[in-house]
Amino acid sequence: MSDTQTGSPFDVGKPFLSVPEVAARLHVTSQTVRNWIDQGTLPAIRVGRAFRLNPRDVDDLLARTNAAGVGRRSRRGVWEPARARIYRDSDSV
Repeated sequence: MSDTQTGSPFDVGKPFLSVPEVAARLHVTSQTVRNWIDQGTLPAIRVGRAFRLNPRDVDDLLARTNAAGVGRRSRRGVWEPARARIYRDSDSV
């Protein structure tokens, strides 16, 4: 289930993930993932009424958060993923 080449905890054969799948893997609530999408912290594609997320974008968020020295904590407000925004090539930094 883990990609041994990149160390990703996500199934590489599956092109997109749902919000509940990402939330379960990151041990956060679905509402937290939706908040990150609304804030622009986590890119997502809207399919009907649902969102789909690219596993690489989720991995990038984790990598940027860990690189910034900010880890997930049990206390609210300590892990601020808004500081680790993901920019596409077409976005200006």
